Amino acid sequence: MSIFTQQEKLIINFLLGVIMLGIVVTGYRHWFGKSVPSAEEEIMAFKAAAVRMAEEIENNPDENKQNQLLKSVNINTSNKANMMTIPGIGPVTAERIILHREDHGLFNSVEDLLNVKGIGPKTLEKIKTYIKVED
Repeated sequence: MSIFTQQEKLIINFLLGVIMLGIVVTGYRHWFGKSVPSAEEEIMAFKAAAVRMAEEIENNPDENKQNQLLKSVNINTSNKANMMTIPGIGPVTAERIILHREDHGLFNSVEDLLNVKGIGPKTLEKIKTYIKVED
């Protein structure tokens, strides 16, 4: 004879599972220091990237390819806001590039970006003039 009905046991098990999941997530954040970025941080990074792009366009409307390469973004050292200044790279792709760099090490060539989810041959062709891997 049981104190709880089958439905009550199911609810108790569900609640215990949610509590355990909360403990695991809290422990992960504590030990690995991974914080979830807030929407405000994402918006600020996007605004900073947009301002930087607007300033560059305003200051150098007729820059040639050589100058463009000199001002290209180093994907091995740049932060999210700088990567978002590359035309066609948004916050999600910039975050994926950074995570790939952290997980697999520095990029040896621009073509290594093909290993990042969301960047295919067509995208790489569009953005490769804005990217460098060495200073």
